[in-house]
Amino acid sequence: MKTNTTLQWKISKALGYFFHFIDSFDEAVDENDVFELVASRRSSNQWETLIKKTFSEETLNRLKASRNGVNRLDFDDPREEVLREIWHASYARKDLRNLIRSVITEELKANPVEKNASVFYVQRVLELQRILRLTDLEREVLLVLAFLRNGMLSVPNLRSQYSEYSAKLAFVANCLGCDEAKVQEALSKNGKIRRYGCVDEDLDFNKRLFSYFIGRTEEPFENEYYTRWHGTALPWSFFRELAKEHGSTLKRIIAAAKNGNPTHILVYGPPGAGKTSFVLSLVAELNRTCYMIRQNVSGVKSRGDSSPENRLAALQICSEQVDPDDCIIVVDEADKMLRGNENTPSVLKGNSIPFGDKCLLNSVLESDKVPTIWITNTPPDALDETSRRRFDYSIQFEPLNQVRRRMIWHDLVAQKKLEHLIDDAMQEKFASRYPVSLGGIALVLQNIERLSPCPGEAEDLVDKLMASHCRLFHIPLRKNKLAPARDYSLDGLNIKGSLTLEQVVQAVKRFQMDRGDASDRPRMNVLLSGDPGTGKTEFVKYLGMVLQTKVIVKLGSDLLDTWVGSTEHNIRNAFETAEKEKAILFLDEIDGLTQSRMRARHNWEVTQVDELLHCMENFDGIMFGATNFVDNLDIAILRRFTYKLEFDYLDEAGKKLFFERMFRTTLTPEEYHKLAMIPELAPGDFRTVRQSFYYLAREVNNLERIDALARESEFKHAGRFAPKQRIGF
Repeated sequence: MKTNTTLQWKISKALGYFFHFIDSFDEAVDENDVFELVASRRSSNQWETLIKKTFSEETLNRLKASRNGVNRLDFDDPREEVLREIWHASYARKDLRNLIRSVITEELKANPVEKNASVFYVQRVLELQRILRLTDLEREVLLVLAFLRNGMLSVPNLRSQYSEYSAKLAFVANCLGCDEAKVQEALSKNGKIRRYGCVDEDLDFNKRLFSYFIGRTEEPFENEYYTRWHGTALPWSFFRELAKEHGSTLKRIIAAAKNGNPTHILVYGPPGAGKTSFVLSLVAELNRTCYMIRQNVSGVKSRGDSSPENRLAALQICSEQVDPDDCIIVVDEADKMLRGNENTPSVLKGNSIPFGDKCLLNSVLESDKVPTIWITNTPPDALDETSRRRFDYSIQFEPLNQVRRRMIWHDLVAQKKLEHLIDDAMQEKFASRYPVSLGGIALVLQNIERLSPCPGEAEDLVDKLMASHCRLFHIPLRKNKLAPARDYSLDGLNIKGSLTLEQVVQAVKRFQMDRGDASDRPRMNVLLSGDPGTGKTEFVKYLGMVLQTKVIVKLGSDLLDTWVGSTEHNIRNAFETAEKEKAILFLDEIDGLTQSRMRARHNWEVTQVDELLHCMENFDGIMFGATNFVDNLDIAILRRFTYKLEFDYLDEAGKKLFFERMFRTTLTPEEYHKLAMIPELAPGDFRTVRQSFYYLAREVNNLERIDALARESEFKHAGRFAPKQRIGF
């Protein structure tokens, strides 16, 4: 027996379907609910009056004529049967259609809420069925839940004896008049309704989807999941080495992606390295349509709009809708999708798995029919090996270095024809000072192009725009901290041995100019040893200035990492970066990395020395290492240094030279004698004393300076020879 709930649902559904299909019904209709609904809009007497006014007497007599008792018009029958009998007479159907349309239209004008439910709900659920490829049962389930969301239907005794989920499940099954197990299967975690985020785990209708259902937005529903990219890409030639190295292979792989075979490309590297711009340029170069998976895909409320499973579902939907031979799907900011979050549980096919786990990811990677490019900041080691194997090709992006930024400035300035405003010197300055991404440079130049400054004000305007951009993104401006002290020179330094610093400078110059066979080219690895403050670091700074070569400084502590294998990776990356940028690599406090393997207690202490040995052996650049403890270095490391310079404390002549240069004064014989008696003075001590007097705002004489230098020496001596106190009680 039909319950009130079922009747309420069928009436609501029938109204919507009838209004949507009223112009397409041409055959006999067996849906009783349609005629029940329409008939309920007028009384039996009203329908009899309307029918007699609509049809001619001849037609009415024809309808009343007996045909073995089938479809014979009889106004004594229930009103829905009267309408049904007329509809099944094809010659009368057109006039009845017009009559019913006028009645329904009048009713809908008087009831706009029901009109919204009728027109938009049914139209949208049919569109949703097409996009998501829902079954008829899934479509009907979704429509019931939409009517529940709008209050057209209500679940009786929702919180009395059932859980909210169970009560709604039973209610939906009752409305549809089908087995509850079938409805439960349609609403399972792995079913499309839940997987695509149409409802949440409590079967509450998705809020954003509901706005689409009731017609608050006319935006295509597909835009909830993915959008077509209509932007302008940078020229393919802009990417130079990357385009040359990877372009032909990428084009062949994508061109070979026929017959819906899964094709996936991974583009990874740090933020701001130009990954997205490169991918969009590739898509434009291939002349393909680009669809981008939304980053805030509408989904279940417990996960939020940015959950990996929602975006993976969006990728599946997009893959089913677009042409694999003409399109490319781009998944930008794919970190969570690829890496997952092991602290958030999820359920797939009845098994508890980590959120964004490899099972769901690998399933999507295997079923995706459209060539897809994934862009992530996640290092490949963070991806499960089974997922990595499913990528047909991968490209690693390195952080933008000064050389690359300089090229970007040059190319973008030329592209926008701004050479008359921003010359080569300015480009060099901006590339050095502002460590911003490709997008940041493009944005500033776009504003320069729009503001059209005079040539004289362009430089200041770029500085202001760049500084503002850096503050917004917390990007520290680069200052030239590697410039040597203003009073620095090679004169006065105390270097043991027959090799002078000037000879080393000339040797490094010749190394830079030499373009001989790299396989037989002597290395340029230089070891600087000596006590703190004796001038090792300043010498490397001075060398960079004289050679006009960038210096990359890495402390031993910068490269050390608590994770096994990470230190070796950091060492390798430092050498690779220096070689690409043609920079001087300066490993300060190198003894932290290279202590003798004879004293190693752990395997990783040996492997990091082995990695450094390998890098030094194969490095085609200039490398300096500095240490205060040369005796701690591994013997094999020492052999890899072409030159070994020992910086000692200043001799008497050096003390006088640094004193008079640093303090811009002249020593008397008495003062010189007193200075000469102070042991173990290094250039750094003179700088420390000069800084200590800087803010005193009074005249300082030479004797005060000499006394301050003596105290520096005493502190140094006390620190070295003071007896160690026992720890304890």
